[in-house]
Amino acid sequence: MGVGNYFSATHLIPGYSLTIIHFRLAAEKLSLYDQKRSVTKRSVMGKVLLIVSIIITAASAALGFLNQKKLTTLGGEKAAAQQQVQQKTTELEQKTKDLKSTKESLTTVTAEKDQISAQVDTLKTELDKSKTDLKDLNTQITDKTAEVTRLTTDLQTKEDELVKLRSGTPQTTSEPSPELQAQLQEKETLITKLQGDLDSSRGQLEELRKRENDRRALKMRNGLEGRILAVNQAWNFVVLNLGDKNGVVSNAEMLIKRGAQLIGKVRVTSVEPATSIADIVSNSVPRGMSIQPGDNVIYQAVEE
Repeated sequence: MGVGNYFSATHLIPGYSLTIIHFRLAAEKLSLYDQKRSVTKRSVMGKVLLIVSIIITAASAALGFLNQKKLTTLGGEKAAAQQQVQQKTTELEQKTKDLKSTKESLTTVTAEKDQISAQVDTLKTELDKSKTDLKDLNTQITDKTAEVTRLTTDLQTKEDELVKLRSGTPQTTSEPSPELQAQLQEKETLITKLQGDLDSSRGQLEELRKRENDRRALKMRNGLEGRILAVNQAWNFVVLNLGDKNGVVSNAEMLIKRGAQLIGKVRVTSVEPATSIADIVSNSVPRGMSIQPGDNVIYQAVEE
């Protein structure tokens, strides 16, 4: 109701009606005030909501930026990790191949070692047999020499007796008996046979001595180089890729080198056409080092 209506009501309703009009006017003012407060409150709330919305949007944008940066970092780390995995896989495959190759090489070296050990055993047996044969031959020569000496003395005695019988000495003028002649003939035959055996044995001994002297007289070429094929730590010997065709001789000492470093010495004990066996010289290998297949050997003659 407007103010004009209130004035109209005042003219129509005197006294009590005026009070009602004032009350209504006050109520109208109060209503307008409430509406104003409501509008103000809604405006403030809108601003607050707008600010909160801006803050949330900014926070979301910052969080998204951080997440994007972290995602990029994680992507790079993932790619690096995948590359490392690929590299490790390649290395593992290579090591597996190397291990397989090493096992095959080890099998081959083991087989060669067993073969060489068998050859060494055979050579040692032959060497022992040769030494025994030489000893027996010397014994036979000594025995045969003694027997020839005894028979020669016996024969000389018989011949002296025969000369006395033929010379017509007082002891007897008769011819030697057939039995004595048979004994003399038998002893002469035996002496001839023993003398032949003795000459043969002496010839064999002389041949052996000549071969040994020839072997000792040989000289290896100074600077001759080769390498070690196998090492037997149990028997303390090595196998060389040098042999008789290279001019290797027994008892020759050779230096062992690894690069430019001297690591020991070996002494040749047996020579084959293409390989040799040599003993490791005692105390020639420095402490903490060991001779390995593939090490080089070189002969350096001692200046006289």
